Amino acid sequence: MNMITNSRWLSLCSVTAALVFTSSANASTYECHELERVSVAAGGMMQPAYPGRELVFTRNGNIIESNGVFFHQKYVMTPLGEEGFRAYAENDDRTDIFRLEDGILFHSAIVKYGDEPSVQSQVFSCALRR
Repeated sequence: MNMITNSRWLSLCSVTAALVFTSSANASTYECHELERVSVAAGGMMQPAYPGRELVFTRNGNIIESNGVFFHQKYVMTPLGEEGFRAYAENDDRTDIFRLEDGILFHSAIVKYGDEPSVQSQVFSCALRR
């Protein structure tokens, strides 16, 4: 009986490890450089004083983790070719849409906090980290 229990335990561990490594293997990390950024509100338009920020993000299915720009836990994702995607997410404070195609990431958000609602748009040049 002990041999059967150990065999089942090893099988369970193998399946779990395979799922973990498969999930990690599907994650893609991108390094991006901001090309343009603008915010528009009823009161006027603003461009950043220090453009050109760096963005790094990792996409794993419909979850994106990053050092900025991606502020939602999960996104509705549509693949575009081998490395591209469209993404959409919304909460009470903001609505975000993204499109990554041919190494260019477009992002627009309607942001509903602060003094007045605004539309924020950015364009990044991105490369898949190999």
